[in-house]
Amino acid sequence: MEQKRIRIGFVADYLNSEYSECLISGITTCCKEHNVELLIYQIGKIKPDNFTGYDYQHMAISSQINEHNVDGIIISSGTQLHGMSKATFTSYLRSYKPLKMVSIAHEIQGIPSIICDARKSMETLVSYLVKEQDCQKFGIMSVDSESKEMSIRTEIIKEELKKNDIPSSNIVLWKSSFHYASAYSILSDYYTKKKNRFDFDAIIAMNDDLAFACLDFCSKRANLRVPKDILVTGFDDMQRASFFTPTLTTINQKVYYQGYKAALTLINQINLEEVPDVQTIEAKAILRESTNGKKTSKKQFSENEYISLDLPEDFIGNNRFSVTEWFNKRQQVFQAALMDTYVMMNISFDEVGKHITHALAAFGLLSAAVVVYENPTEVLKPFEYFNQPQKAKLIAYFDYSNKDKPKELHHVIEFNPAKGLFPDTVRDYPDEGVVVMSLFHKTIQYGYILMKRGPFDTGVYDLIAKAVASQLNASFEYSRRLKNRRSITQDYVTLDEMAHIDYLTGLKNQRGFLELGETSLKYAQAMGQSGLLLYFNIKNLRKVNDYFGHSAGDEVIKSVATFLQKHFRSNDIIARLDGDKFGIISAGLNVDNYKKVLRNVSEECRKWKEENNYPIEVDVSAGFAMFPSQKYGYALAPLLEKAESTVKG
Repeated sequence: MEQKRIRIGFVADYLNSEYSECLISGITTCCKEHNVELLIYQIGKIKPDNFTGYDYQHMAISSQINEHNVDGIIISSGTQLHGMSKATFTSYLRSYKPLKMVSIAHEIQGIPSIICDARKSMETLVSYLVKEQDCQKFGIMSVDSESKEMSIRTEIIKEELKKNDIPSSNIVLWKSSFHYASAYSILSDYYTKKKNRFDFDAIIAMNDDLAFACLDFCSKRANLRVPKDILVTGFDDMQRASFFTPTLTTINQKVYYQGYKAALTLINQINLEEVPDVQTIEAKAILRESTNGKKTSKKQFSENEYISLDLPEDFIGNNRFSVTEWFNKRQQVFQAALMDTYVMMNISFDEVGKHITHALAAFGLLSAAVVVYENPTEVLKPFEYFNQPQKAKLIAYFDYSNKDKPKELHHVIEFNPAKGLFPDTVRDYPDEGVVVMSLFHKTIQYGYILMKRGPFDTGVYDLIAKAVASQLNASFEYSRRLKNRRSITQDYVTLDEMAHIDYLTGLKNQRGFLELGETSLKYAQAMGQSGLLLYFNIKNLRKVNDYFGHSAGDEVIKSVATFLQKHFRSNDIIARLDGDKFGIISAGLNVDNYKKVLRNVSEECRKWKEENNYPIEVDVSAGFAMFPSQKYGYALAPLLEKAESTVKG
């Protein structure tokens, strides 16, 4: 009997970052070497930075991170801990128990952790700037964040500057967000306040993106040449660092190796081998042109100043893109962005699976699957835990990676997603990795998509998922409109055939009102309409019956019915509910217009009384309930009861 392959998951906030892409590369290499299957989950931020968008919806896919789908997971902790405390994050991780786990970037108690120690490399870099480049005045571009990691980096720099006899008066600290634009704006404001003076020997930035902002500011705004007039350093060793002009001195955290080591640790843990609680990887300073201008350095500059990783030389590589690769990835992103245009069609929800299959295959994916929940789920606000629906359909699936036996879905397959991402009949997870993402449109969760990794930039998968979600939303709305039209038309025909008419007034009777009212309110709900449900009483009808007889009372009832028909629209539902009671459903009617109509009906009653010389006042009293109601929504019975309770007189 063939032994079951180990399957692990990598859990990241977003995949469209170079950091995530580098981790995935290392994890994938390890999985291939050990014949391990890989799922890659994009869950977004557990604690979103803001609540203005719908990024929180990414979290829904985390409900699929369980023992049915993976044997263990690697958590990218560093990116999550920028926006939440370690205690809160640790509490959240308990939801993944009893899965084996490994943390990358931060030490989490009770979970084997892979961390990077950058202290020595940062101390070396600062010492180099002071001793070999004669830098005396420093700017530190730090980050305004709760991240302990950023605070530690800043403190290491300050401590090392102090050791090198740099007084605090020679140091300026700025606090930016994590992004380029914020850092550039902060430097511009500082430059303006200092009356266009920028007297620094070096700027040390907390990440490469901030360093690029500093480089651009110096050359474009402050008219300073890097490295001749000022030196700039970063942190992360992004791909762009070795292409920028000048190339950027930075610190390499061995992210690729962190991913590889994390995967190896998780595999060993699943195989019940003992693993260390914490494994530390030493970061390395990479010296480049941005710090080699003020004085000739004794240091040798190299693109490959990596410490030994105990791995073959060809495994390490320098992880750089060629210009051709960069152009290809740019084209991929452009094509993925256009997919939204390609897939958007008025096509029914029953047929959308075939359409999506063709669109994904045409893009170049070798394998993909789309799962939709039986009923789309609305999620109105950020959440930590998503209530996984128990019924779903696999509507699109193909695998063209196996040329001998290509697979394609020939009919929709229903299954329980709580017991696995896929139905057993088509389950397949290669070691190259399968990207797993939520499919949502604004507040509506439709399901999820799985895409086999290929030669694409990681940002491409997110764009494809968004395009598929847009098509699902368009198809769902299109199908709902068609269904509502057919249903409402048939309901009206049926009700007419049943002839639920009040014998005296020609209006709908109570039964007709209730049945047609239900349909009308469902239609209003589908169309997003509001309106009023009204309840009318005829005043003094009993006195009219006692004084003039029941035939006179019937005339009053018929007259009031005529007045109501006159002052309401033909598409409003007007019914005589019982005796002297009337009910009306009027979509689109507001309170101000209702009051005008009530005055008009009362005036008609007054004229009728005078014309018929009645000594008894004939008038109507009324009450109303608005729909949708915060408490009752579009439910007819409680709305009618509420309207009746508001009748005065």
